[in-house]
Amino acid sequence: IGVLPPHVFAVSDRAYRLMKAEKHSQAVLISGESGAGKTETSKLVMKYLAAVAGKGIDGGMEGKIIQSNPILEAFGNAKTLRNNNSSRFGKFTQIHFDTHTYVVNGASIVTY
Repeated sequence: IGVLPPHVFAVSDRAYRLMKAEKHSQAVLISGESGAGKTETSKLVMKYLAAVAGKGIDGGMEGKIIQSNPILEAFGNAKTLRNNNSSRFGKFTQIHFDTHTYVVNGASIVTY
């Protein structure tokens, strides 16, 4: 992260590395207007964390977290002028890591 605009993988990597180095929880806030790509950006963050903190997106807990996202998107979405699949709710996703190995060991998603 430097003089260029933030990149989703750079932000994700920094959060993960700071969590390991400082042994403190980290947060990535994804916001924007309708159609700005918030859902797609969230997926990229989760895929990145699954790749660096686990067995990749096809195996284990990481795969289950990634695969649950389309199911959640099916509830409460509607077509708008700017977006064919606009969410009608906010979503707070927590990805839980083992405190010793920093491997993904669970997640929780709250909609509001």
